[in-house]
Amino acid sequence: MYMRSLRDAVVYHVQAIKAGFTLPTFTTNQLIHVYSKHNFLCESQKLFDEMPERNVVSWNTMISAHIKSQNLKQARALFDSAPHKDLVTYNSMLSGYVSADGYEADALNLFQEMQNECENIKIDEFTATRMLNLCAKLLNVGYGRQLHTFMVKTSEDVSGFAVSSLIDMYSKCACFEDAYRVFNRSDGVVNLVCKNAMVAACCREGEMEMALKIFQTAPELNNVVSWNTLIWGYVQNGYMEEGLKLFVSMTENGVRWNEHTFASVLSACSGLRSLKCGKEVHAWALKNRFISNPFITSGIVDVYCKCENMKYAELIHLMSGVENPFSITSLILGYSSQGNMVEARRFFDSLAEKNVVVWTALFSGEVGSAINIMFSYSS
Repeated sequence: MYMRSLRDAVVYHVQAIKAGFTLPTFTTNQLIHVYSKHNFLCESQKLFDEMPERNVVSWNTMISAHIKSQNLKQARALFDSAPHKDLVTYNSMLSGYVSADGYEADALNLFQEMQNECENIKIDEFTATRMLNLCAKLLNVGYGRQLHTFMVKTSEDVSGFAVSSLIDMYSKCACFEDAYRVFNRSDGVVNLVCKNAMVAACCREGEMEMALKIFQTAPELNNVVSWNTLIWGYVQNGYMEEGLKLFVSMTENGVRWNEHTFASVLSACSGLRSLKCGKEVHAWALKNRFISNPFITSGIVDVYCKCENMKYAELIHLMSGVENPFSITSLILGYSSQGNMVEARRFFDSLAEKNVVVWTALFSGEVGSAINIMFSYSS
């Protein structure tokens, strides 16, 4: 029986318990998968523990469940206990390590273990691309080049995801020419994943003309990621008006924007100190129910602070109903820039945890106020 939903799984499971029969391994694996997919980890673990017989799929499903819940220690304990491991077992554990912070050494050690198991485990494209992601994260281009060489030898460098991972790795490691060389080897075939990766690489490098040229190649392929990447690139490189114009063009082309679009557009409004633009984007966010997103809310607060409309900024922060450290930091900066250190200090004291950003925001305001006082006395 194939279970399409959580309801199907629960109904089938209850019926099996009432009937008193032991579930087949295949069916139990399905139940574990469905339960973990809907964040019922305890139920998944209980099923796994009670299985009279387990196969490699059982172990892989349970390991993936713990990785999904970000419990990497338990996932590794299961990994070490598994009597049989296949490529999926290794790739699942490797992916968990690469995606998490602080497990980079574990990922490298596991990859080395995979290579030592060369007779039983053959490294595939997924393994290589995840390791490229790790190289980009560590900014280790030397290791990335070795992986690239390995991928060429094993013909694992031809798919769109492999090429995009190589472009991303070289770009983040400040090797733009290598990234562009990889992109150019696509033999004229335009792939959306590779195209988006190369546009992002151009944006990081500040090569906006090249980014636009690639973006305009096979425009029918462009999706929301393509548009968001280029808008972000313009804004990050200081071309605020171009970013906003592209956003207008995006809407005219019928592409549905998302919270990432709004974040870039709000950054452009902040950079331009445009209250009119900020209010328009605020209205769009309300209309499309993005206002509950804490990053969007903090972006709107930041726009009003940059435009010195502290009344609106504080009102938006209060209406969110939650403590948003990003919004509070913007309010501290806003009040500090106006020399209103009483209000800046009030928001500073409201933060349960204070990082270097909020300390710098408050300190810059205190210094500014002190300098103003000195100049007023000297005059």
